[in-house]
Amino acid sequence: MKLTGFSLVCCFVPLFSSVAPPVSGRPLHTGSPVRVSAVLGKDVLLPCHLTTPVDAPRVVAVEWSRVDGPSPLTVHVVRDGEELVKEKAPEYLRRTAIMEDGSLKLLGVQQRDSGTYRCVLLRGPPVEDQVLVSLIVVQVSEVNMFVRRTAANELFVHCESSGWSPKPAVSLLDSGRSVLAAQVESSVRPDGLFSVWALVSVAAAKGNGTLICRVEIPETSLASEDTVSVIDEFDSPQAGLGRDFTLVIAIVLICVFAAVSAAALVRRIVKQRALTDTPLLGGNQTYTEYGDISLVETKGASEDTARANSLASRETEASCELAERDLDNMLKYKDIIKSVADKLSIPPGLIAAIISRQSQAGTKLTASGFGENDQNCFGLMQINKHYHAVKGNPFSEEHLDQGVTFLVQLIKTMKRTKPDWNKEQQLKGALACYIAGEDRVIPLTYEEVDSVTPNADFANDVVARAKWFASNGF
Repeated sequence: MKLTGFSLVCCFVPLFSSVAPPVSGRPLHTGSPVRVSAVLGKDVLLPCHLTTPVDAPRVVAVEWSRVDGPSPLTVHVVRDGEELVKEKAPEYLRRTAIMEDGSLKLLGVQQRDSGTYRCVLLRGPPVEDQVLVSLIVVQVSEVNMFVRRTAANELFVHCESSGWSPKPAVSLLDSGRSVLAAQVESSVRPDGLFSVWALVSVAAAKGNGTLICRVEIPETSLASEDTVSVIDEFDSPQAGLGRDFTLVIAIVLICVFAAVSAAALVRRIVKQRALTDTPLLGGNQTYTEYGDISLVETKGASEDTARANSLASRETEASCELAERDLDNMLKYKDIIKSVADKLSIPPGLIAAIISRQSQAGTKLTASGFGENDQNCFGLMQINKHYHAVKGNPFSEEHLDQGVTFLVQLIKTMKRTKPDWNKEQQLKGALACYIAGEDRVIPLTYEEVDSVTPNADFANDVVARAKWFASNGF
C-alpha cells in the first residue's frame, strides 16, 4: 500500500511567552471555511495565518474554538503568553499546541474531531481577525489486488479495500494511469465504514502489463494504491504455425493424458493413506514460503474454547481433539484444499485448521451457506460479506481460494509492518488478523496477538489444529 499526497510539515511549539508576530498579516476572509483533511490517528495543522504584516505588540491573544455545535467549545486559548487550561473542553486536553503564526496543531485526530473551527487573533480591543477552518477526518485503508482466471479461460484483475470513511472512489488504471472501464461496487459495513471493489478483464485492459488500483477520498489528496503485473501465459497461438503447432498440440495432449492417469493414481494413494502419518506422494512441497507451521509457537485452545465444546482436555490436547472430530467431514474437501495449498503456497493442514475452527468442516453452516451463529459470514472459511464480495458456493475451491488469498495478503501486511518478527511470528500474527482485523492486531506485541481474537486463542488454536492435520493426511 502506498499513501500518497498527505504530509505534515510543522514544528511543535507548546506555548510561547508572547504571541509572536505572524509571518503574514490579515486573515483569509472567504465566503466559506478553509478546508483541511486529516487521517484518523495522525496529527493535523489547522491554519490561522494572515496575509499582511501586523504590529506584533498589538497581538495579545489567540483563541481557537469549535463552532459547529449548539454552542462553541473552547479548544485552545492563549492570553498574554499563557494557556487558559481551565476554559478548555475536556476532549481537547493535552491534544493541542499553538504554532508561532497562531495555527493550531491537533494531535491524534479522532473521528469526532470533524467539524468547523474558528481562530480569533486579538490585536487589542476592539480589533480582531478571524479564520474559519473545516476539518474533515478520514479513514484510509490498504488496497489489495489479485488476478483470477475463470473456467472459460478469461483473466480478470480484482481490487478490493475495506475500512474507509467517508465513502471513497475506486478506479483501475493502466500503466499510463489512464482510467479503465471497470465494474465498481461499494457497501457499508456494520461499523459505518465503507468497502469498495473493482473488476476488469485483462482483455478490456488491452492485455499484459501493470495495472493500478487507486482508492481515494473525493476532493482530497488522500489515497491508497496497489499495483499488479499481469502476464497471460495462455494467449492464443498465432496463425501460420502449421505442422509444428499441430505436433506441439499432440505432444501436449499425450502429456495431459499421462498427467491425468498419474493424478488418478495419486488420489487412490492419498485416500488409502489419509489417516496415517505417511507423507503424501509428491510430499516434497514444503509450504515454507510464509513460514514453517511446525515451528510456530502455540498454546492451543483456551479454557473457554474447550468448555464451549464440552471438552475436559485443555490447550494443544483440546485443539487436537477438536481437529480429530472434524476429520471425517474434512476429507470431503481434501482435493480442493490441496489444490489451493499448492497454488498459494499455504500448508494444507493450515487451511484445514481454519475450516475446522471456523465452520467445523462445514457442519455449522445453514442451507444458504452462511454461519449458524453469524449470518454475515459465508462458507467453510467464514468470509464476512460486509468486508469482501463473497465468491463461489460455500464448499467450493473458489471460496477457499478467496479465503486463503486473503490470508496471504495478511501475511504480507505483517511482513511489512512487523519486519523484526520472523516468518513464523508473522504467520501467527496474520492468523489473528484473519479474525480480528489488522487495525486491532498490528499495534500489539507478538505475545499479545491473540488477546483481541474470540476466546483469546484463535491463532494458537488454529496453529495447534494445523499441526494435527499435517500429521493426519493433510
